[in-house]
Amino acid sequence: MASPIGRKTPRVDGPFKVSGTATYASDFHFPGMLYAVPVEATIANGKIDKLDTGAAEKMPGVRAIFHRANIGKIFRSVMGKGFEGICIERRPPFEDDVVRYYGQYVALAVADTFEAAKAAADAVRVSYSKDKPNVDDDLKPDDDPETVATSYGPEKRLQSERGDAESAFASAPVKVDQTYVTPAETHNPI
Repeated sequence: MASPIGRKTPRVDGPFKVSGTATYASDFHFPGMLYAVPVEATIANGKIDKLDTGAAEKMPGVRAIFHRANIGKIFRSVMGKGFEGICIERRPPFEDDVVRYYGQYVALAVADTFEAAKAAADAVRVSYSKDKPNVDDDLKPDDDPETVATSYGPEKRLQSERGDAESAFASAPVKVDQTYVTPAETHNPI
């Protein structure tokens, strides 16, 4: 029986986690270790006009503020056979000044402590030329192939079809009108 449904799953990590004795990556501190915090775009579509890192670079403990103008060209390495889809976003970071989505990394603050890196990232000032976000209800992929490689294997680019949201909402027996915000990346807290 290969299915985990209906049988106990041993949690060897459980006692460590609930007792506070589990060791996580953030528990390790090495001599000379640095911390990085990204600066994320606050618009959904447009272009960076100016990136002001002056105040952030002068903060105590800050080693660098990396961005398009000072990091140089980044080349994405080609993975070996079977690993082509590990990184779903194929565009290298800081490739250009175009903002394609809210939360896109536009700079990276590096400092001696996490707190200093976070403060520096918050101190970076970015001004934008905003464009209207692409919120058309008839979205089509640009020139990407129908099937793309992902870390889970090949997947069709279009994974769902759009229905009639207004009619479904109007006829729903229960309605919840609330705004939810989803971060650009999903973290897995314990």
